[in-house]
Amino acid sequence: MWVVVDPFYSELGSRVVVSGGFDLLPLEFKVFPDGEFYVRFLGDVSGSSVFVVMGCLPFQQSDCFLRGVFFASTLKDLGARFVSVFYPYLPYSRQDKRFLSGECVSAKVFVDVLFSAGADLVATIDVHSPDVFSVFGERFINLSSLRAWSEYLSSRVKGSFFLVAPDEGRLDVVSRLARMVDVPYTSFRKVRDLKSGKIVSLEPRDESELVELSKGNDTAIIFDDIISTGGTAARAVKLLRKYFDGRVITLFTHGLFLPGSIQKLIEAGVNKIVSTDTVKNSFAEVTVADLIVDFIKKNIT
Repeated sequence: MWVVVDPFYSELGSRVVVSGGFDLLPLEFKVFPDGEFYVRFLGDVSGSSVFVVMGCLPFQQSDCFLRGVFFASTLKDLGARFVSVFYPYLPYSRQDKRFLSGECVSAKVFVDVLFSAGADLVATIDVHSPDVFSVFGERFINLSSLRAWSEYLSSRVKGSFFLVAPDEGRLDVVSRLARMVDVPYTSFRKVRDLKSGKIVSLEPRDESELVELSKGNDTAIIFDDIISTGGTAARAVKLLRKYFDGRVITLFTHGLFLPGSIQKLIEAGVNKIVSTDTVKNSFAEVTVADLIVDFIKKNIT
């Protein structure tokens, strides 16, 4: 089996290759002056299984998508027996339903194009709405980052702490993580304008529960799957600060950190920001490399 590492963000892919002891497929890649890509694989993949570790950067999601298409199509055309394309962060996945008439459901289109290009398997970590991809059956895999986070919390967070889900959509995941590390948890819920349906604020799901947790713990930890502009996380931190004066940590699987997002978190009152390395960022204290290695060894031959 070969592993291909996307040259635009090679750190994570390289960790996977070294940790797993896999064979790295040499790749020649360049960008022409007009922005077009050149791809050439320098090994014989005929009859082999190839696992591609993609690497996406903020503001370059479309390029990341196109590289994956080029890789999958070329590898299949060169005779690869089985091509897996792994996007640690899956671009375009947040447009997972048609909110307004005529909208493109980009999440489905993205994955469908990868399969059409030659991918036999597409996998990712903590995709925003896993149920959307059930149409692809076992060809689409969504891994959970909870094992990596539980190891981080158990080894790096000192003193008593509780977890907070920023909204109802993250409550199930946060409750599972809380059980893994044996700590209490609570959540906020969105408050919508009754006429427009737009989210106008957050409120505690159970205010008395939040008050009790705030009195009895040193640290509060907000966990979300992604940070982009930082608006949602900042609102959650700001609301939490009305009840809790201890240490506040925010955890994100996918740290896009668009301009202004970090300032919003700091101004809201956060003490520490932590992310995984699914996307290249300055707050990546947690690596998902071991999760990917285990997945390859158990599922790819």
